[in-house]
Amino acid sequence: MAALNPFQLISLARSGNPAQIAQQIVSQNFPNDPQMQHLIEMGKNGDTQGIQEFAQQYFNSQGRDFNTELESFMRMIGRG
Repeated sequence: MAALNPFQLISLARSGNPAQIAQQIVSQNFPNDPQMQHLIEMGKNGDTQGIQEFAQQYFNSQGRDFNTELESFMRMIGRG
């Protein structure tokens, strides 16, 4: 999975619709990745539980804790 610049992501999220921006980032960076395309479909369908499970599995596969990463992200954007 390609690394995304967190500051660019935050800047984009503050400038418009975060859901659209996330979808655009995933589509542009992972156009041929079936997992990422499935993630986009879950977003379009409002499947927040599926997205959370995806994120938990992803962070676990990286040896990181989802809750710790989410808390860190929320603090970084001023919501935690």
